[in-house]
Amino acid sequence: MGYGAMIIIIFACIIIIPLAVVFIVLGINKSRRRNKYLKYKGVTEGRVLKIVDKGFDYPWVIHVRYNVRDVEYTVKETAKLKSETIKVGKIPVGQRKTFVIGPLDVGDAVTVKYDEKNPARAIIAVNIRLTWKYLVRWWKISAGEML
Repeated sequence: MGYGAMIIIIFACIIIIPLAVVFIVLGINKSRRRNKYLKYKGVTEGRVLKIVDKGFDYPWVIHVRYNVRDVEYTVKETAKLKSETIKVGKIPVGQRKTFVIGPLDVGDAVTVKYDEKNPARAIIAVNIRLTWKYLVRWWKISAGEML
């Protein structure tokens, strides 16, 4: 094998290995979030305490306070964002990021799902991007419990 082939293999490894690690971490994170969403059965309404924006390079953080059996809890979670196209007429000229939840301000009500065994464990229910297959699975599980 020549030096040119070795250099190409080395640079390919330099690119592929970090990308693989990033995709594995993102996949694990998405799987854990989905499992929490399906596992936490308790549902209550919470109020947004604060929305923290630390700057351009950091995610927005949403703090929500909720009550379960007259005990107050707080959940802190990074906001999931979606892109919206900015158009001038029919021509796209840019994009802006908005919350998946929709317009959100301090004091607004949001749905919180919590673990019934340990109510301190919770997620903001509408702050999630689930694919269609997981929504169908969740619907089947919820409908089965209602029967």
